Amino acid sequence: MDKKLTTISDLMNEMGIDKKIAKETTEHIKNHSISQNLTILRAKTNLSQSEMAKKMNTSQSFISKLESASNDQIKIDDMCSYLATLGYETTITISKPQNIAQKIKGTYCQLVGLVKELQKYAVDDDCILEGIASFETEAAHNMLNLASMLIESSSAKLEKIHPADEPKIVLDNISIKRKEKDLVLA
Repeated sequence: MDKKLTTISDLMNEMGIDKKIAKETTEHIKNHSISQNLTILRAKTNLSQSEMAKKMNTSQSFISKLESASNDQIKIDDMCSYLATLGYETTITISKPQNIAQKIKGTYCQLVGLVKELQKYAVDDDCILEGIASFETEAAHNMLNLASMLIESSSAKLEKIHPADEPKIVLDNISIKRKEKDLVLA
C-alpha cells in the first residue's frame, strides 16, 4: 500500500534524506513562505518579474529580491504594494488572543459596520435601495436561522449536562414533586 505524504518533511523522510538537512530545508521553506506566496500570485497572473516591475514602477531586481526574501526581510509596505499591483487588498490584523465568543462578537461588529457602509449608497437610487432592502431582509433571515440553530443546539447540550429536575412545589418545608399528574409527598 502506498503511503500518503502530506508534507515536505514526510517526503524527505520517505526519501531517506538526513534528518538535519530535512529540518533545515523545512525551516528555510517556512521562513520564505510569504515570498513564495507572492511569487505564486504573480505567476497566476502570467506576469514576468520584468512586467511586474514595470507595473510597480520599480526594477526587476527589486522584484527578484522581494520574491526570494525571508519573511523577516519583507517590508509590509513593499508587500502591500506588490499585492495591490496584482489586484489584492491587504488586511493585517493585530489583536490579543481571543476566545471563540469574542471572535464571534468582533465579526458581528464588523458586519454591523459593513451594513452601515452599504446603507450610505442608498441615497436617491430606488434600484439600489431595493437591492439593499432585499439584502438586509435576507441577512436578518439568515441571522435568525443561525440564532435559532444555536439556541436549539445549546439547549440540547445543556440538557445533557444538567438534566432538568422535575418541577417541585415547596410548602412549609414539605417538598412535593409532580409526577404524571399525581402529587407525591417527598
